[in-house]
Amino acid sequence: MTAFIQILLLFLFTPSAPPVADAVKVMEIVSAQNDHPLWPNFRPAEIPVLVYDSVDTWLFFSKEPPDGFIAVEQHPGVFLFKGQHLLVRGNSIVRLGDRWTATSIFSSYARRTGEKYTAHDLAGIIIHEQFHVFQREKHPRWRQNDGVLLLYPAETPEALQLRRSEKEAFRRAVVAVNPKEITGWVREAIKYREQRFALVAPVFATYEKELQRTEGLSDYIERVARRLDPLNASDITNGIAPAGVRDLGYVEGRWIAMILDKLDTGWKTALEANDSLYLEDILKKVTNDLSDGLEQFTASELDQLRSEANTDFIRWQEKKQQEIKQFDEQPGFRIEIDAASKPLAIRIFEPLEIEILDDGTVYHRLIFSAGNDAGSLRIMHHPCITGFDNSLRVTRVLIHGLEKEPEINEPGKTVKMKEGSSTVELKYARVTKTGLSWIIEL
Repeated sequence: MTAFIQILLLFLFTPSAPPVADAVKVMEIVSAQNDHPLWPNFRPAEIPVLVYDSVDTWLFFSKEPPDGFIAVEQHPGVFLFKGQHLLVRGNSIVRLGDRWTATSIFSSYARRTGEKYTAHDLAGIIIHEQFHVFQREKHPRWRQNDGVLLLYPAETPEALQLRRSEKEAFRRAVVAVNPKEITGWVREAIKYREQRFALVAPVFATYEKELQRTEGLSDYIERVARRLDPLNASDITNGIAPAGVRDLGYVEGRWIAMILDKLDTGWKTALEANDSLYLEDILKKVTNDLSDGLEQFTASELDQLRSEANTDFIRWQEKKQQEIKQFDEQPGFRIEIDAASKPLAIRIFEPLEIEILDDGTVYHRLIFSAGNDAGSLRIMHHPCITGFDNSLRVTRVLIHGLEKEPEINEPGKTVKMKEGSSTVELKYARVTKTGLSWIIEL
C-alpha cells in the first residue's frame, strides 16, 4: 500500500470532530426564556438565529429558509446548511432576507477569560445577540459609533485613576444589599464619572452612555439568562483607554441595570416608554429620591488607586513602545497604502485590541477591514497601523512583516495581496517600490 493510499484511507475513514454542542438542545433553552421574560416584549423564540456548531449551520425561528438550507425532518421549523454559512462569522447580527437575524459560533470556552461554556452559557450568548436584533427593530436610536474610539484623547494617569475609582464604586454598589449602601456607592461612582467626563469632549461622554444602553443592556440580558454573578468577566482589560473605555461600557451598563433591578422594578418599562433616556439618567432619578449611607473611599484607598494607576500607566507606556518597536522592526516585505486622495471607509475593527499612538494613528492587533470603490482590505491576525482624517475615513495603512511581495497588475492597475487570513485588493494610481517596501497610492 502506497503512502498516498494510506493517507487517503485515513482521510476517508477518520471520523470528523463532533459539534461543540447540540444546537437543538441549546435552542430549547433559548425558547424557554419566552416563559421567563427578560425584557418587556422581548421574545427570543420569535427572533431568527443562525448557529454554526463547528460542523454545520442551523437556522431557527425562521419561516422561510434561504438557498442552501434544507428542512430537518425530526425538528419542524429547523433548517440545516452543511458547513459554515458565509453569513455566520461570529456572535453578531446580520440581514437574512428581510429580517435581522442573530448569529453565533459555538465555542467550548471564552477566548478572553478561559471560562468553559455550558449549554446555558451558549444559549445566553445567543440571547445577547437576539437582544441586539430587538434593539435594532424596536429602538433604532440605540446605536453607538465605535469609530469614536479611534479618536479618543491620549490616556493620562488622572483619567485612569478616575475610571478605576468610578468602576470600583459601581462594583461595590452592585454587590451591596442595603438600599442606603447601594445609593451611597452609586453617588460616589457618578461623582468620579462626572469628573472624568469633564476631561474629554462631550462626544466621548455621549459615546459611553450610548454604549451602556446597547452593549451594556445586552450584556445584562446575557448574564441574567446565564444566571451568572454580577462580577463575572468584569476585569477583561486593565482599564486603559481606549480598550478600557469600551470594556467599561459593557460592565457598567450591566451593573447599572442590576442595581436598578434592586431599587426600582419599573425601570425597564420607563425606558421602553422613553427610549431616549440613558441608563444613568434613570439611575440618577431613582437614587435622588433615596437616602444614602454616605459611602466613600478612605484616604488610604484613594492613595492606593492613585499609586496603582500611576504604576500601571508607566508599564503600559513601556509595553506599547516595545510593541510598536517590534512592529517597525519586523523582517519581510512592507506595504504602505496612501489613500489620502481616495479615503477608505472603515468596515470592522476590534475595539479591545487597539492602541492610539502619539501621532494619532492607531495600532490594530487583531483585525482591521476597510474599502471603497477602489477595492478593499482585510488584515486579520496580523498587526497593522492606520491613519484617519477628521471624518474617520482611512487615509493610510501600514502592513509590515509580510512573507510575500504584493502582486502588481500594471495593465489593470490593481494590487493584490493574500497572506494567511489577510487580503488586499485595490485599484491604484501609482506604485513605488524601494527595497522590500511598497507604497501604493490610490
